Amino acid sequence: MSLVSPASELSLSALLRAPATLVQVARAMVRTLVNRRAAYRVSELPDYLLTDIGLKRDDVHAAMNADWREDPTLRMAISAQKRRAPVRSVRRP
Repeated sequence: MSLVSPASELSLSALLRAPATLVQVARAMVRTLVNRRAAYRVSELPDYLLTDIGLKRDDVHAAMNADWREDPTLRMAISAQKRRAPVRSVRRP
């Protein structure tokens, strides 16, 4: 006969995983804040430098005005990648 019921084992394992989950959440929040700060620095660049990295001012504003939980640097990277994608020409026989 066990002194620990299955329900208490479940809650005990959940309690043991809670600190690891909290650490992951804290890391994600810090990473988002750091990336938001980097995006703010990118937003201060002049237009000709933004063009060099494949962004437009509108891309930066859209990324910065997104939800606070979204990573603005990821949105800017996606926008720049779309703009850099080569346009394939149609070969004629």
